[in-house]
Amino acid sequence: MSRKKTETWKTDIARQERKERLASQKDSSGQKKRIRGYSLTGRIIGIAIALVIILSLAVWALSATGLMQRWVTAAKIGETRLSVADVNTVFGFQAVSPSRWNLGNVFTDAGQQLLENELSFGEEGLNNYRDHIRKYSLDEWKATLALYEEGQRNGFVMSDEKSQAMEASIEQFRASIEQQAAQYQITVPVLLKSTYGPGSRFAEIENYLKISFYAEAYLSDYSQNIDITETEMEEAYQESKDMYDMVSYHAVTFISEYPEQVTDEVKETVESHTAALANKMKDDLAAGQDFFVAALEHMEDTETKKLLSEEPAAFIHQYRTINNIKDTELRTWLFEEGRQAGETTVIESTSEGTANPNQEADTADQTTPTEYKSYTVVKFDGRSRQNVKPFTTRHILFSAEDDETITDAKLKEEAELVLAEYNRGDKTEEAFAELAKKHSKDSNAAEGGLYEKTKLGQFVEEYETWALDPARQEGDVGLVKTQFGYHLIYYIGSEGEEAWKDATGEKILTAKIAEWREALEQAISYKESSFGTNMVGKIGLFKILFG
Repeated sequence: MSRKKTETWKTDIARQERKERLASQKDSSGQKKRIRGYSLTGRIIGIAIALVIILSLAVWALSATGLMQRWVTAAKIGETRLSVADVNTVFGFQAVSPSRWNLGNVFTDAGQQLLENELSFGEEGLNNYRDHIRKYSLDEWKATLALYEEGQRNGFVMSDEKSQAMEASIEQFRASIEQQAAQYQITVPVLLKSTYGPGSRFAEIENYLKISFYAEAYLSDYSQNIDITETEMEEAYQESKDMYDMVSYHAVTFISEYPEQVTDEVKETVESHTAALANKMKDDLAAGQDFFVAALEHMEDTETKKLLSEEPAAFIHQYRTINNIKDTELRTWLFEEGRQAGETTVIESTSEGTANPNQEADTADQTTPTEYKSYTVVKFDGRSRQNVKPFTTRHILFSAEDDETITDAKLKEEAELVLAEYNRGDKTEEAFAELAKKHSKDSNAAEGGLYEKTKLGQFVEEYETWALDPARQEGDVGLVKTQFGYHLIYYIGSEGEEAWKDATGEKILTAKIAEWREALEQAISYKESSFGTNMVGKIGLFKILFG
């Protein structure tokens, strides 16, 4: 085949293929077919899918950056709109606080799992940590804003001192956050997000802190202007006398000690003998015998007899309130209505002791602390209102260090030497303070051992008994032994309300404030956004939208 014929043949083939393509594009009438496009439904579906993708990306971006949490409203309380970020701020404070939930940083993956843990307590509908903390965060905002807006309506202005304290506290908080971020080698925004949630910035936190400081300042100002009358305090006293009275009494304990390796029969014999001694003493007291004479006559334990002779004050209890008497039976007996001075009783309980050395036993048995039946003889001396006032003292504590072994006699000797040094000097409060700085083992030695306005029940019994003595005068100095060691005490004076008035007044004040705050919280408008509140305490787009 020649070259020319071959080329002609190829041209014919191409021409034929073109004719066939054109023919396929014509309909049955010979007209050119219309080009077929997408259907309307297809177009709508395509557009919808694209929009969903774009919207999801936008929502994800807003959520990840925290813009969504700052824009979306969680609740409107009074005149204040709270964003999700605002509520998350309090959520974070509550979650991380050791005095609240102590859960740590909950806006992390691990923290979110922890928030899902179900709880068996709480109101209906509050199933896990997140539910509880969310509710309490909104409650805290409501209580705070009720005070804040009431203060604003009444024109309350914080004092310069409190404003400065607020600014200092906020600055300290900021510095603490920056320090923690540096410590964990992360940025401040990352730390804020993990602790207080997406969208959390210093702006949201400072806003909450400023509102809280203002609310607390207004509450304090309002509280100071509440009047409490003598009549109200008397009524409160009459309603709960036991809470505002104090008692005085004598008490000594007979312990039925015996070796560990004994039969039950021997134990019963020892216990019966000990109980008989206590009851004989009780009978002697009822017959009018002196407490210490009767105690020394019937007490067989040598250490207790020595203490009765040398330190009788250890068996005299004064200024005792119902809250600082631990033994339930003793407390009940002492505060029983109608109890009269001179009445006696024997209270059976258990006390720690060691094996009685008068019994036959191994040395090891004689030194091992054991619980034994005990019988305490109690003589009631009297009951009165808590009519004592807060006292101010300085003291020098003589005690052994943690790793130091020192006898009681040595401690007392040290205290007496310092007392002698004081007596050789000017015998002034300032001189005593200098000695306290030099010798005291207490934590307040640098302040000269000063304790101001100590209320009834705040100190150990022996210290209080010495300081509250009605005969006590300014400048009195005394040496007192307590469980902590020896205290050399300088008495400065007492001032303020009597304890029962202070306590009843505090109760009345608390009730009035609670009633006032409840009224404020009931009056303030409150509306939650279901979508916004559902976002509180959550991270991650899927959890926010569907969790």
